[in-house]
Amino acid sequence: MMVLERDKEEAFNRIYHQYYSLVYYTAYKVLNDSYMAQDVVQETFIKVFSHLHTIRQQKNKAAWIKTISKNKAIDYYRRRAVRNEILDDLIESIGSVEDATDSLAEKNALHELLYTLEPQYRQSLLLVYEQGFTYEQLAAYQNTTVSAVKSKLHRAKKKLRLIVGEAGPGMTAVDRYA
Repeated sequence: MMVLERDKEEAFNRIYHQYYSLVYYTAYKVLNDSYMAQDVVQETFIKVFSHLHTIRQQKNKAAWIKTISKNKAIDYYRRRAVRNEILDDLIESIGSVEDATDSLAEKNALHELLYTLEPQYRQSLLLVYEQGFTYEQLAAYQNTTVSAVKSKLHRAKKKLRLIVGEAGPGMTAVDRYA
């Protein structure tokens, strides 16, 4: 068993080193953002690893891996568009601000702040505060316990507060959210 696992790991490492650049540049071409492209690289190689047993049967591995990368990047792009809609709704639910200029500035600040959080924290905040998930529903969705959800939300809010404190004054809507 250990030999098979080592062989699988070595095969994956060879594939990773051989196709990393192809995957990264394919994702970057779609997303035009290096950080998001790195996320897509990770998702692509997770899929490659989970299908490692079939990759030996592929005649053109590069085309197969490039297709996975392109599809993952497109999915990521679409998810980002949906998240932006959710963030827009979230910002509206935070409260109205009389001055539209201040509202726009706060909206942009909140977008930036939420995207500085790790994806797991961002997802938890959005699902609870925007989508109205209960802790139990979120625990079931994330396949974890209610106490883990509470801890994750607490840490996410704490990180947001820390970020807001570093950003300085004038972010009242964000302060209310965090």
